[in-house]
Amino acid sequence: MQSLWKIEMIQLEMKLLLKIKQFAAEKMVLSVFFVLFASVAVAQERVMLIADPHILASSLVEQGAAMDEMMAGQRKMLDMSEEVFVALIDTALAHKPALVLIPGDLTKDGEMASHNVVVEQLERLQAAGINVLIIPGNHDIGGKAYAYQGSEKVAVDVLADTEWESQYAMVYEQAIAKDPNSHSYVAEPLRGVTVLGIDASHNDGEGYLSNETLAWVLQQADDARAKGNMVLAMCHWQVLEHVDGGGLDADVTARLQNADAVRDQLMAHGVRMLFTGHVHVNSISTYRDTLQMSSDSIMEISTGSPITYPCPYRWLTMSQDRSTIVVETDYLTALTDYTDLTAYSREWMREHAKVMIPALSVRLFDQAMGVIEDYIVKNVPMGSMIFQMLKMSLPQTDAEKTKMVEKHIGSTIIELYLLHSEANEPECAYADSLAQALYDGVGNMMHELTDATLQKYGSIQQAMIDMVNETMQPSVQSLVEDRTHWASPYSDLTDDLSGAWVINEPMTYTPVEDVTDSEEGGTIYDLLGRRVAETHYRGVYIQNGKKFIK
Repeated sequence: MQSLWKIEMIQLEMKLLLKIKQFAAEKMVLSVFFVLFASVAVAQERVMLIADPHILASSLVEQGAAMDEMMAGQRKMLDMSEEVFVALIDTALAHKPALVLIPGDLTKDGEMASHNVVVEQLERLQAAGINVLIIPGNHDIGGKAYAYQGSEKVAVDVLADTEWESQYAMVYEQAIAKDPNSHSYVAEPLRGVTVLGIDASHNDGEGYLSNETLAWVLQQADDARAKGNMVLAMCHWQVLEHVDGGGLDADVTARLQNADAVRDQLMAHGVRMLFTGHVHVNSISTYRDTLQMSSDSIMEISTGSPITYPCPYRWLTMSQDRSTIVVETDYLTALTDYTDLTAYSREWMREHAKVMIPALSVRLFDQAMGVIEDYIVKNVPMGSMIFQMLKMSLPQTDAEKTKMVEKHIGSTIIELYLLHSEANEPECAYADSLAQALYDGVGNMMHELTDATLQKYGSIQQAMIDMVNETMQPSVQSLVEDRTHWASPYSDLTDDLSGAWVINEPMTYTPVEDVTDSEEGGTIYDLLGRRVAETHYRGVYIQNGKKFIK
């Protein structure tokens, strides 16, 4: 009850703050606003969250056939990735968050030139006193990468695994501990806040957390909790399910290969909030330890890529006592040559999301054929023979399967994907009608495929079609209802875009005393509560609960 009351009070404060800001702007009474609401402003500390910027350095691109061919197979607006990232850095500089978090896939494919662009932009934040923490994704280290020069695709240097930490020294210099087996680290970028940077990128492009690294992460979580810190984890791959059965994207292995084990261990060790990316969709999912009948839970905040519709990023607002986080979603809405980036990116995605259909078609056909075979063999006289006849008349190649899927449900799949990208699917008035259109389309496709062989078995044919749709139903309904573990006792619905959550016990701090003129032994913090390795710049710092002047 106390947690619920606290969330309601925080939400009320946010609404009051917004109303007062609007009133102040209209009536020019800013001085009154700051006096009345200073306590609210002081109690908040903001963090900017950017996922999967996928920067392709503009220096690697000379427009031509090679670039056109690459872009034709993409759902990411890679041609404007550098411009988008610069715009996000500009946004951060304008709003001055205390911290920026990026959970992986900083580059298209690990190009050294692209990593250099990332560092150049992050140094702008650092120069302005804004801290940054990152973690690698599956597109950041090693592999093959190219420059696109007219009609030619030319191999370029990539960042090696051994170069990662030196490339991003500004991050790893903040680490209070580093995992010897990966690029995982732990930092305390803000007073009373521990960030676990979890590197799971060492398994041939698929996410996996080794037992050794997991044990290290859990120990760091225990140490942070013992100090009373708010513990936040950051990993590129997802740990929780966001759509039952993987949803529409057949090309992506979104979750860690050992996701369930990692989820349970993080939850058992007091990690309540995890930031991820990888799937380029805004989604927040909550898992509760209902099977163990405990009160433990973990929330995963997956953030979409800013170079895919609707070009999102997030703001996290932490209470001063480090008990509560408020999450808000924001969007990049314009660039120099795109006054309505939202509309442009939506139409761009509608056209380019078609690239996901071939892999999805193969998956759908494989699932359907399993259901059809099982049903015919069990319910139709001479079922095995009839199934073999049916099988011979069905699409044989991946291209034929894709053509059939595109004909009957291709447009519906694209609209469902756009809906999923927008998040909070139940708020869409036509979400249920899209689901029904998918079921109807599958039925029509099945009739076309089976009428010649099964039409004389009308009732059995319809029952088989119903069974194929029932096989799809958990994933489809999970998506349109935004509900994980659909139709189960453990079903969960969490707002994908905003909310306030209590994730830590309130902390107390010793008041800072008057300014002194000398440094003493002990950890040094700046006035935002961030640990400082050395006082390079003039200013006021905190050490042993006292301010001192550099």
